[in-house]
Amino acid sequence: MSMIPILLADDHCIVREGVKLILESTNEFQVVGEVSHGDELIDAVLKKKPHLIVSDLMMPGTSILENCKQMKEKIPELKVVVLTAFANNQDIQKAMLSGIDGYVLKDSMPQQIINTMRLVSAGYLCFQPNHETCKNKANHEIHLTERELQIFRLVKENLNNQEIAQRLFISEATVKTHVSSILRKTGQPNRAQAVLYAIKVGLL
Repeated sequence: MSMIPILLADDHCIVREGVKLILESTNEFQVVGEVSHGDELIDAVLKKKPHLIVSDLMMPGTSILENCKQMKEKIPELKVVVLTAFANNQDIQKAMLSGIDGYVLKDSMPQQIINTMRLVSAGYLCFQPNHETCKNKANHEIHLTERELQIFRLVKENLNNQEIAQRLFISEATVKTHVSSILRKTGQPNRAQAVLYAIKVGLL
């Protein structure tokens, strides 16, 4: 069984890495390309020929909503899923009118993200319905120290522990301790998932 080729579009490298890790863990999807700017998307699609695009809603350059219309004119069978931190109905309606096939939130459980990709790849429209649950998560208070927030922002920039230690003039062991605390407080299993969650709830 051949894997479904996917192209990722997000301006945060660590988000792309997290999504790639989730999707490729199934052995059903293969990430064939990545872009960090909306203006790069159409050229990348024509070159890489993905079956499915997974894109952030808000990123530099041409928006995915504008790109979607153009891309589907060139490749009608192309599927597009928005993976975003924004859950308001207005954004969802705009996505549907623009020809988006799926809409899922960045703090969704990995299995929900995978299921959305499976459904959309099979030809279904799939828009995440449970916005109330997401809102409740967003209202849950997470108290990070000033140093933890400082380190978390550098994690978002895809710096490793050694690079963070050098940037902040602290030991690598201290960085590891703070990262462990961040993961515990956010309830996430790894750095990529923690960043996805933090973007959704407004921590970053």
